[in-house]
Amino acid sequence: MELTNGNKPSSKLLLFDRRYGWVFDEWKDPSEEALAAGRGMFCIVPLAKAFLKTASDSINFAARSAVKVLQKPDMLSPQELQASLRHQLKRFSNSIQNHISNA
Repeated sequence: MELTNGNKPSSKLLLFDRRYGWVFDEWKDPSEEALAAGRGMFCIVPLAKAFLKTASDSINFAARSAVKVLQKPDMLSPQELQASLRHQLKRFSNSIQNHISNA
């Protein structure tokens, strides 16, 4: 027996289970449950995607920075390099923390 509400069929079914008797069972798409972090578990796919995006952004930034340094050699001073590195590490750690908290 499938329960309906209006024209749209419900994902809840009334089933007979030999162990429990008549029960309402709700079917959920496994792929949606995995991506929704069902039951407090994490899914490796969104984490890997976030990591690859962050790595790609870092590589692109490094390439752009290298081009800038080649165009302006005065940017190669130790103070500029230290400030830039500190800024990038902070952005990277914030990005990873945001993706972990959103996953």
